[in-house]
Amino acid sequence: MRIFIVSKAAWNIPALLVDQTVADLIATGFHSSITDIVVVADGFRVNLPPGATLMNTEEATTLLATSNNAAIIHFGTSLKGAENLEQYFIDLSAPKHLVDGWLANIMAGSVHKKLKQKAKRVFTYLDLPAPHLTTYEWSDLAMAKSRNTNGDAYFMVFASVSEIVGILKEFSIFKKWQQTSMAILFVCKDAKEVAKAQALVRGYKYRNAVFFKSLDELEILDFAAAYLSVWSVYLPYYARMLQWSAGVGLPILLNSKTNWPIAFTKSGECFDFTELQGLSNHFKLYYKDEVYKQTRSNYGHAWLNQMMADALTIKNGIFAP
Repeated sequence: MRIFIVSKAAWNIPALLVDQTVADLIATGFHSSITDIVVVADGFRVNLPPGATLMNTEEATTLLATSNNAAIIHFGTSLKGAENLEQYFIDLSAPKHLVDGWLANIMAGSVHKKLKQKAKRVFTYLDLPAPHLTTYEWSDLAMAKSRNTNGDAYFMVFASVSEIVGILKEFSIFKKWQQTSMAILFVCKDAKEVAKAQALVRGYKYRNAVFFKSLDELEILDFAAAYLSVWSVYLPYYARMLQWSAGVGLPILLNSKTNWPIAFTKSGECFDFTELQGLSNHFKLYYKDEVYKQTRSNYGHAWLNQMMADALTIKNGIFAP
């Protein structure tokens, strides 16, 4: 059997999220009883684990036309010529899986039609595999810091444009207390948000310590190189990225005023970011107390390991031998 995994999403799902999820699927070893795995991507942004062949769309479409026994895994964009095949649709825009079995497949089929994708039959995954993350060398981390913040250690912040000013007020309190190098890196949804955010900080006292990056530019390495991750806003696909934070040992702060699923609020410290000096006090604590920082890092690791133990993997799912 030949499985084509199409690493391209519908809607505005970040490319990194799709590519990393594909790598996670391969790393589970679900294909042990399958003849051939082809990852279809016109540019792939993460390390592909052993067990799969990488092809561009044109090459894969040609191969599909000559494949007698094939199936498709995709994220909203399938392959030309796959209309008469069974397809497995992974909707990364969904907040969480609230249903299972036949009802989940019916819902996946409905979304599939809205995306104008055709298939013989549509199935869905009920749970995504655990993150399969690379271990980075010190030189890799130094390179990421140099690229992101001119070499300074940084807090990595996921926030809406409207929240940036409030967060920077807290960062100012911290910087006045710290009086040494520490930067803050805001991750924005796209280039337009980056431009808006940059306009907000033109007159900011610590402007040289403030940096921005869009989701399209993000790499797993950026998480590994950060000092602390701060999640002021929630988007459904941020849940997967939060797992990356825990997986690379990055302590996590969550805004309790957002609608994070309860299970994810246990990944780190969850409190109201609008509390006066709430964020700045946490910045100070993590900066001055390495033991506390490591303890919270270990806490995040334990949370992720427990989540991995509780979740269904592909080996227990539709591709079980």
